[in-house]
Amino acid sequence: MKNMRIPLFVVLGVAIIGIILGSFFDLGISTAIASADNKLGLAISAIGPTIGFAGVAVMGGGFIRFASKGDYKIWQKILFLVLALACFGVSVYYPAGEYFGINGFYGSAPEWMGYLIVVLPETGAVILGYFLYKHCENKNMWIVFVITIVLLLIALLGVIPTLKDIIHRPRYRLIVATGVEYHNWWEPCRNYKELKELYGTVSDNFKSYPSGHTAEASILLVTTLFLPLAGEKFKKYQRPLFITSCCLIVLVAFARILAAAHFLSDVATGAAVIVALLIIANEIVIRVKALHPGNEGINDKE
Repeated sequence: MKNMRIPLFVVLGVAIIGIILGSFFDLGISTAIASADNKLGLAISAIGPTIGFAGVAVMGGGFIRFASKGDYKIWQKILFLVLALACFGVSVYYPAGEYFGINGFYGSAPEWMGYLIVVLPETGAVILGYFLYKHCENKNMWIVFVITIVLLLIALLGVIPTLKDIIHRPRYRLIVATGVEYHNWWEPCRNYKELKELYGTVSDNFKSYPSGHTAEASILLVTTLFLPLAGEKFKKYQRPLFITSCCLIVLVAFARILAAAHFLSDVATGAAVIVALLIIANEIVIRVKALHPGNEGINDKE
């Protein structure tokens, strides 16, 4: 919305500064503080996506509320239930693998144990979403949810993976362990397949740029931005939640550097991708008046 234009551009500006600084100091920073065995970095890296994807689970709860209580057509309610299930599934599937996968405490426990850790908080986020949107004043809030989902799909399944597959930047932990040559973020590692075979490592070790974890932590920034569209009463929570979301992004970004999984420019780019797309989505939402509360009320039969 209009009042968040400046904060969004400030966050984008900070991310761009991070990319610029990383262009000069990436290797020096990681050499000074990074370690593949850093327990704090690994712990925050594992937990961060769970918190970030809670924003998706909250939307799932909102969809359930719209399907069960809202004044919508049958086809819409069916769509809402399908989207609710998808939101919950995504919010469990993606963060679950971070706990005991290659980017977490690898080998400490079976990877499936991550699902047991994630399912409870994400279920709680769904319940929170249901009650959060129980008295939603905006009948078209579901469209805002869909816009949010499209934004996240473009970022997390489009832009981020594409950049990873183009650049194939070696992670710092691989450089330390094998002596693989350091690459700047703009320098594709064209012989990554040969290096992968030579050192018997996995493809994930050539996916440093950009940071998916930082992008996932940025999900809360998206849900926080559009929260007031559910009703005027939510406006007072927007700024504090926005600041809290920014703090989470910084924390996860720092943890990814500590854990030797990413460089400064990697995490800065991960955040920049989300924020840049969010700025575009925000401008679209600002101009579509039907998406704002008061333009089309919701007639609940509760």
